[in-house]
Amino acid sequence: MFRQRMKVWKGLNWINVILMFVSIQKMISIIVPAHNEKKNIVFLINDLLKLKLKKEIIISNDHSTDGTRKIVEKMMKKHKGIRILNRNNGIKGMGFTLADGTKIAKYPYVVWVMGDRSDDLNTIYDMVEKLDQGYDVVFGSRYIRGGSIGDNSKFKALMSGGYSFVANLLFHTGVHDIGNAFRAFKKEVFNRLKIERGDFSISPEMAIKAHLAGFKLGEVPTTYKKRKEGMSKFKLFNMGIRDVSLFKLFFVNPKKL
Repeated sequence: MFRQRMKVWKGLNWINVILMFVSIQKMISIIVPAHNEKKNIVFLINDLLKLKLKKEIIISNDHSTDGTRKIVEKMMKKHKGIRILNRNNGIKGMGFTLADGTKIAKYPYVVWVMGDRSDDLNTIYDMVEKLDQGYDVVFGSRYIRGGSIGDNSKFKALMSGGYSFVANLLFHTGVHDIGNAFRAFKKEVFNRLKIERGDFSISPEMAIKAHLAGFKLGEVPTTYKKRKEGMSKFKLFNMGIRDVSLFKLFFVNPKKL
């Protein structure tokens, strides 16, 4: 086994070796927005801990009243690399929660993962690889080859996919699922943009503004799963109106984003 490894290393030039090392050492901050997710949070954190990536897990706790905070703090005593941000003041909302969690992220790569366990965590490996290849934002896409809406409502999928289709026509983003919050990005992108949405529409807002600001967008296939436990906070009609209102960015000077 040792001789085989030596042959592999001899066959690599030093540039490839350095690139491999840098990629291996890359650390990521995983941001999880959580509002009353006590039925999901333990399972989600345990699954995140199993990822073979150097990481920190930040639970951005948005005014939870069901004991989510105590559960996370208990897990923090057992496992390293878990942090919690308790949003007890200010306005509730997934957008505010994701933004606040991202602001305290320590590492150059950031991944947004939903607290309802709807995301396929294995997709994160592909996202990080894309970032290593030079992309600035990488979306988990349900609407490209290899992706799937899973057990999601076909109507919701039609609305979500249709929105991304129109956004692509307007802004030429080149990606197909900007409404999906499940994504990885370089923290410098977030720091550069003026993110204003405090609700679910933060997802398309960030995507459109990142594209208009000149950042490179990419995507990888992923599969959606309905939340395992608890109540959904997503209101399709309200979010549809909020998302469509972002099309006004078509008329905005990118330098003002």
